[in-house]
Order: sequence, then structure tokens, then C-alpha cells
Amino acid sequence: MSTNTIERLTATQVQAEVERFWNAFTSKSAAVLTQFYGPESTVFGSASLRSEPGRLAAARRQREYFHPQASIRVQLGPIEVTMLGESVAVASYTFQFRAERIAGAMGKTVGEEIRNGRATQVFALDADGHLRIVHEHLSAVEKA
Repeated sequence: MSTNTIERLTATQVQAEVERFWNAFTSKSAAVLTQFYGPESTVFGSASLRSEPGRLAAARRQREYFHPQASIRVQLGPIEVTMLGESVAVASYTFQFRAERIAGAMGKTVGEEIRNGRATQVFALDADGHLRIVHEHLSAVEKA
């Protein structure tokens, strides 16, 4: 998160945080990615069957995606922001994601491609005025 504290949240700030989140992910910045999540946050990953704590999701992503051989690319669609008050907002957007040479099961490297991804992230100001993700849901449209 930025070092500046926020008193009143705006849609522009939320859009910037979404972009910053994905920049942290694609640049493999584990410390920055972890800081996006509030302590009680929940995450549904694109392939997960159940939610997990946000900081656990960040640690898993670090293990799977952030080693030197992996490459990650993302392209975001328009980010729509719905303000739920002065300190909470929902960001919804589409995305395309491609990762190569990520750590899979049994030490094998695998690839991952999401051509039609959808994301919903709920952002809230914490008690110190820092913007955190309190809920995240990523999904992929499956072709029949």
C-alpha cells in the first residue's frame, strides 16, 4: 500500500490500487502483494473450490509464481468501482492472465492461461487509513 493514509476513499484510488496489485503480482513482489490483504481477508482463486485467508493466498502465490524461472503477464479490462460508503468500495473487472513455468504438483512446472477472467475485489480502509483487500474473487469463464 502507499505510505500515505487515506481519509476518504475515491473510485480513482481504488482503480489505482487494482493496477498496483497486478503490478506487484507480475513483478513477483511478495512483500507488496501480502500487504494488500487485510488480516481477516478471504480469497477465492480462479481454480479454488473454497476460500482461503488472503495472506495465505499471497504466500501460495509466492511459492507457485514468484520463482525466477516463472513468467507472468496480465491484461486488465475496464475497472468498474462501486462505492459502498466513504471507506469501502468494490472493484469489478475482466482480465487475461498467462503464467509460464509455475510450480505445480510433484515439482513439475506447468503453465496457466485465463483468457476470460473476472475479478471482484472489495477494498476497505483499515483503522490506520491504509487501503486493504478484504475479499477477492477471481474466476475464469469455461467454454463449453
